[in-house]
Amino acid sequence: MTTPPPAARPAAALAQEVRQLTQGRPYTVVDETDDAFTVHIDVVDAQWWTLFQRKGLRYVFTHLVKVSDDGRSYSVRDTRKTLAWQAGLDVSGGMPRPVIRGGMSYATGTIREFSFRKEFAFDDDLRPGVVVDYTFSSGEGNALIEQAATRLGLRKTMNGVSKLGLGVAIFAVVGPALGLGIAALAGAFG
Repeated sequence: MTTPPPAARPAAALAQEVRQLTQGRPYTVVDETDDAFTVHIDVVDAQWWTLFQRKGLRYVFTHLVKVSDDGRSYSVRDTRKTLAWQAGLDVSGGMPRPVIRGGMSYATGTIREFSFRKEFAFDDDLRPGVVVDYTFSSGEGNALIEQAATRLGLRKTMNGVSKLGLGVAIFAVVGPALGLGIAALAGAFG
C-alpha cells in the first residue's frame, strides 16, 4: 500500500504551512502522523549556580494539531510541561544542610498564557549574569497555526480535553439546579 502524496493528506499540508510560517522562529514541527502533528517550543532549558546551590529549569510548550478525518477542520490541544530542581546546601536557619528539591507541573487543554522571567546568577563558568531570560505567549503559536489553517480553508473546532472540561463545568452548574428543582417538586407534591 502506498502513502498518498502530501497534497492528499490535509495534516501534511497544514504541517507544511506551519513549518513555513515558523521559519526563523523557535518553533519546530515534530511527530507527524497521517492526521496530526505537534508544534513544539523549548521556552527555556537552563542550569545555573546560586551561592550554595545548583538550579535548573526546563519549560516546554507544545500544540498538538489534529485534522479531522474529512480534512475540513482541525483542533489544537496545548500542553505545558515545567520541571524545576535545585541541589546543594540550604543555609536558612544558620546551619548548612544538604538539600535536593524538584517540582514538575503539567497542564493540557486550551491554555492561554503570557509569562516572563529573568534570573541573575552564576553560569557554569561561575561568571555572574542573566541565566534565564524569556517572554512567552501561548497565543503566538496558536496564531501561527490558525493563519496556516485559514490559508488552507480549515475550520477550528474544540479539542477533546476542552470539550470534557466544558461538559464538567456545565454539569457542575446545571446539576445542582436540577437537584433543587426536583427537590422542590417533590416537596410540592409530597
